[in-house]
Amino acid sequence: MKQLKKCYQIIIICFLTLLTSCSTSFYYVEQIISNNKLYVVTNAEFAPFEYKEGKVLKGIDIDIIKEYGKYLGVDVIVTDTDFDSTLVSVSTNKADLAIAAITRNEKREKNFLFSDSYYSASQVMIVRDDSKYLTCSSVEELLDEVSNDKIKIGCQRGTTGQYYIEGSSDWDFEGISNSTCVMFDNGSVAVKALANGQIDGVIIDLLPAQMYCKKFSNVKIVDLVLVEEEYAIAVNKKNTSLKESLNNFINKIKTDGTLESIVEVYYE
Repeated sequence: MKQLKKCYQIIIICFLTLLTSCSTSFYYVEQIISNNKLYVVTNAEFAPFEYKEGKVLKGIDIDIIKEYGKYLGVDVIVTDTDFDSTLVSVSTNKADLAIAAITRNEKREKNFLFSDSYYSASQVMIVRDDSKYLTCSSVEELLDEVSNDKIKIGCQRGTTGQYYIEGSSDWDFEGISNSTCVMFDNGSVAVKALANGQIDGVIIDLLPAQMYCKKFSNVKIVDLVLVEEEYAIAVNKKNTSLKESLNNFINKIKTDGTLESIVEVYYE
């Protein structure tokens, strides 16, 4: 009986340990500091926010999160994954946070906590430099022309551009009627396809659009803002301490000019 009782005790202890480990499987900011490790996921296919030079990760988001590591006094380990997997990694506690030019919206806020916005982005359309769409004077005129012409519009898979073209009730986008959405793994490939005449336009964020237009000489940005959005950092739904820490950090770098100096590097 004593041995049986002991077995029951061991089973109960193991069960309680399992429950405890499941409920605290993400790390609060205090634990991150104690462990001296911050695990981050990104998608290095969206210059200038995140991209690779050789094997080195670079970009606005990478510089921001390195600054956050200094702010906490911890080592930052950044893993590159596809865009759709960034949020999954946070929800399954494979990473402490995700930073990948992620737009904060109501749908995502049901499943994740988001920091305050660190960047306001605008969606624009890139076309070839001989396109008639460059003369459009309003978004309504542009969309009417595009719809009438039944064109192919490129975007990076899983981004706002895709939802804007296809339409999405979660994002409150009606979609561009009569158009064909052509998805690419990254913005650079999409703009290259545009420059080569394979598609008729690309919808993407303004800052990457400006960089791609320098890279490809025969494309230009239509001078109209299709939609504006806010980028934020995603953390586990229950990790309120990490969200609060990130908000304090974002407020600091906005106030002391650090954020502006990071962004300016990529405008040059």
